[in-house]
Amino acid sequence: MRQTLCYIPETFSGLPLFGWGLGLGLLLAAIVISHIYQYIRYRTVNDIVGSIALLAIGGGMLVYILPNLAEPGHGVPIRGYGFCLLFAILSALFLLVRLAKRQNISAELVFSLCFWTVVTGIIGARLFYVTEYWRVMFQFDRSGQLMLMESLGNVFNVAKGGLTVFGSILGGALGAVIFMRRNKMPVLRTFDIMAPAVAIGMCIGRLGCLLNGCCFGGVTDVSWAITFPAGSPAHVHQVVHGDVFYYGLKFEETTFGKRKMLAVAKVQPNSEAEALGLKPKMLLWKIAGKLRGEPIIEEVQTHWEAAELLVHLQAEMRDEKVQFDFLTNSPQPELVSHRLSPGSEVLPVHPTQIYSSILALVLCSTLLLLGKLRFYQQRSGLVFASFLMLYSIGRFLVEIIRTDEDSFFGTGLTVSQNVSIVVGIAGIVLFVYVCRKGS
Repeated sequence: MRQTLCYIPETFSGLPLFGWGLGLGLLLAAIVISHIYQYIRYRTVNDIVGSIALLAIGGGMLVYILPNLAEPGHGVPIRGYGFCLLFAILSALFLLVRLAKRQNISAELVFSLCFWTVVTGIIGARLFYVTEYWRVMFQFDRSGQLMLMESLGNVFNVAKGGLTVFGSILGGALGAVIFMRRNKMPVLRTFDIMAPAVAIGMCIGRLGCLLNGCCFGGVTDVSWAITFPAGSPAHVHQVVHGDVFYYGLKFEETTFGKRKMLAVAKVQPNSEAEALGLKPKMLLWKIAGKLRGEPIIEEVQTHWEAAELLVHLQAEMRDEKVQFDFLTNSPQPELVSHRLSPGSEVLPVHPTQIYSSILALVLCSTLLLLGKLRFYQQRSGLVFASFLMLYSIGRFLVEIIRTDEDSFFGTGLTVSQNVSIVVGIAGIVLFVYVCRKGS
């Protein structure tokens, strides 16, 4: 797990890279040069709308978003997840250009298609993720009011992770269909050559999930298991679900009158918490420490709030003790305070990110082989239908091992498993339709 790979400095040779600076000028120059090249070679300029959209999106990021992401004294962080996402897009584009050339589709048209597909794919992937993990994305204060700016920051901070494959497939497919209709491209044939490219992109993108620490599997003792560091998403998940002790304690959600609170569920034997006399059923009132150099006192009501706060406190305070205020479980509750040292084990988990990456690589190879069969070459849409079916099966199986998603609407299956069933059925329907229709 390595969420941050390096930093981009905010200035270059004394000139600002972000904001209304050098970066914006380089982006504008690159777009102008590309259109000049197109005109000199082909005596025409294609997809001006796409270039305007690229300038708007890229310029907006350079002027408004990246300067706010810069960390004082370091610069703009390059996240491992974002780097792998970019590498995945470029790899998919390279493969797509090679496959499109066999279908007599120009590289320029492919680049424009990829732009619209990637943009709508990222939007769809993020919307799917935000919908699925809305409890984490949207922040509320103690009175239940939405913290708008903090929530928007979580929603738009894609660089730290949080994209779903199914969302990218649905969003990207919608954008691709619109573009293909506008440019009179054969939809099913184009999706056939896009399917292996998407698969190789997923193969590399899952390595970004590994660097980010998300999309982890369940606790296991297999020899190839991965143990993520303290404070990782896997660690927070284990704390929340009571798999490990944190600060010598495990908590459970309860109510005190009309108030929602956390109570001590278990005290770790031979721990500092036990030595201080902490016992089950004691109610957690407040947690006090330092964040960003400022003292804070927080009331927590859920497992997620407590786990995330304690992880942040440990990351900043390191070996310093954190103050916990408890209400004793007695006829006349009393408020007691204890300072506890950080400490928690992290259990090894299945490296489902690597499983998914290998499955995507196998899927890409399989689709390339199927595309060479005469039966598939004579029927546009079969490769894409096979992609939908095979990926849905693989994803459904991997979801059995993953534990980062809860059951969806009491079905006993995760959101991704439910979507896998729908997408798999769509793939079967498309396969049968194309076979009956013929070439």
